[in-house]
Amino acid sequence: MLVKFLVTLIMVAGLLCTVSIKMPGTLLILLGIAIYGIFTGFSTFSTPIIVVLISISVAAELGGRMLRIYLTKDYSVSRVFSVNSSISHIGGVVATNALFGPLWGLIVWELLAGKTLLPRSNTIVKVLTRLAGVALIRIMCGIVMIILVHVYIFI
Repeated sequence: MLVKFLVTLIMVAGLLCTVSIKMPGTLLILLGIAIYGIFTGFSTFSTPIIVVLISISVAAELGGRMLRIYLTKDYSVSRVFSVNSSISHIGGVVATNALFGPLWGLIVWELLAGKTLLPRSNTIVKVLTRLAGVALIRIMCGIVMIILVHVYIFI
């Protein structure tokens, strides 16, 4: 029971990593499955389910990377700039609101830094939307993998 709990914890950590662009979450889920197999002697594993889990992982990792590159290649801003600028602008608004209050904080932030985001905001939103779509596909692959493990391997 403890092994199943720890392996499930590893798989949930892998599921959270699927949201990130650079972290191979489905591979972490496969690592959890392998650890469970080592502890149980691979007694509940079947070849078809292993092939399906590896296929889903490869499709999520390689397919996700290729899809992310394909969907965002024609935009003038990079994926990294889109993510970093959005996060830093939200953080800046929160910080100036804390320092100057809601109204003056927003005014100060817009006068100082908002002018760098607004000219590119449409492009940034398009890139972020496409990146979120790819992350959704990867997290769905991770959820399917965890469900398959709990139904077919954790017997």
